[in-house]
Amino acid sequence: MRNLILVFIAMIGIFLAQSIPSLASGSVVVDRVVAVVNDEIITMSDLQREAALNKKTEFRHDERLLLEDMIDRKLQMAVAKRVGMDVTDKELADALADIMKRNNLTSNQFSDALAKEGLSLDQYRAELREQIALSRLFNKYVRSGIAVDEAEVRAFYERNTTVYSLPQEIRVRQIFLSLPENATPDQISEVKEKAEAVYERAKKGADFIHLVREVSQGVTAKEDGDLGFMQRGHALSEIEEATRTLKPGDISSPFRCAGGYNIIRLEEIKTPVRAFEKVKDDIMKTLYEQKVENTFRSWLQTLRSDSHIENRL
Repeated sequence: MRNLILVFIAMIGIFLAQSIPSLASGSVVVDRVVAVVNDEIITMSDLQREAALNKKTEFRHDERLLLEDMIDRKLQMAVAKRVGMDVTDKELADALADIMKRNNLTSNQFSDALAKEGLSLDQYRAELREQIALSRLFNKYVRSGIAVDEAEVRAFYERNTTVYSLPQEIRVRQIFLSLPENATPDQISEVKEKAEAVYERAKKGADFIHLVREVSQGVTAKEDGDLGFMQRGHALSEIEEATRTLKPGDISSPFRCAGGYNIIRLEEIKTPVRAFEKVKDDIMKTLYEQKVENTFRSWLQTLRSDSHIENRL
């Protein structure tokens, strides 16, 4: 969509900020007609000039794609001429003056800058005139009338909730049996055995919350061992490992962590989704751009079907 959406401000970047190689340094090719568009032609030298302009910009095409792009622009310029969207000499002069003002350049400095890039002022004026006309045409035949309402945005959001999913979260409940500071092997063994006994009771159906209240020594005991939701990858590595294969309601075997032995029950797994209000503007932009692209392609196809085109490349 290069030649529709770039307006004259963007041309500053193409011709002044970018390095465009001179055609004089390239190989000489005998000129020939490579395309016919209604009663106009595109020659090999035209295509070479376009390729030179594209080498150092973000728009990189192979020759065939570039020629198709040039054909599309010929068709659009014919429409611009037919509906009176030609750019007047005064409008072009005003646009050039604005560019020079924005870049703090005199007329001579501007011409010198173009010359260093292998461009004449006339070439630049012709390209700029086309860009302004195509921009006007694009606004009239493509952008105008395109809108996205909130119902469309919400429908897209509901169809694509996985796109807006946040990292998975887990909620666990803990029984914690602490080890004395500088615990001896006998003390460690004693606490471990106690933890295993509690685990066996839980496996046999003892109420986990009652066990928490009965034996847990952790700071979360007063919350019935509830550690709340933790994002995957942000919990303690021992808890991450213990819950890796658990399903909600499953209980882990005792494991040592944070100065004691832990037994945890996986309470819940959830995958939060970003709130609609947080992503609404992004979705609206995406849908608008899709509509613009589809409208543009459809319009171009209509122009092509109503025209005589020969691609001889």
